[in-house]
Amino acid sequence: MKIEIKKINLSTVLFSVFPLAVFVVMLLSACVEIFNPEAAISFAYIMGLIMRAIQGTLIALVSAVFFVLAYNAFCALGIRGVRVDLEDK
Repeated sequence: MKIEIKKINLSTVLFSVFPLAVFVVMLLSACVEIFNPEAAISFAYIMGLIMRAIQGTLIALVSAVFFVLAYNAFCALGIRGVRVDLEDK
């Protein structure tokens, strides 16, 4: 069975678990710096890590919105969408 994704709803991207997953990944990548022996861990340092995670999440979400809008525009112009071939076992 072949399925083609013709349109992606923007609300499903923004209000799904995707932003939370991106934030958790960004927070984990920022928390890796805690293990830096030269880092002086303070409240301001922890808040800086959280703000960096929020900033990375916002950048990822804005780029995802841009790519979803571009994908929908290309599909509206007549370019084929992503096709997935599913097989039953």
